[in-house]
Amino acid sequence: MMEKDIRRLNQILLSGKCCSQALVALGLELRGESNPQLETAAAALCMGVRSGLTCGALTGAAMLLNLLDPEDAMGEMIPELAEWFADTYGEAYGSPDCRSILEGSMANKIRCPMVVENTYRKARELLEDYGTDLDELWENLPPEP
Repeated sequence: MMEKDIRRLNQILLSGKCCSQALVALGLELRGESNPQLETAAAALCMGVRSGLTCGALTGAAMLLNLLDPEDAMGEMIPELAEWFADTYGEAYGSPDCRSILEGSMANKIRCPMVVENTYRKARELLEDYGTDLDELWENLPPEP
């Protein structure tokens, strides 16, 4: 069975939100918050800052980390996430940038959901390693309408 947070991330992606936007939306939900302006701003990071550069899964996950644990995110978690991302996707696709992951075609988004999910899984692992109990965050959320 798919974990609740992964299922929710996929629902957000299927609703039309792009990579960075979906990860920020999930981070806000885990905080029990909504911030459409922040989600709109995060969309600027999708598709490699709309230019094929730094993958939005990485930048969105960095924002999620900072939303949930700003102190550890800025000091340790974001650099660890970035190193993991560069190692994982740099090795797999020759470079961790969006253009390389999408094989040079920004319309070729077939890999995006997997990259977003895997990057979230790594962010979740880091949060748990640094003491954030995501299960507790989910339990404390108000019930869905």
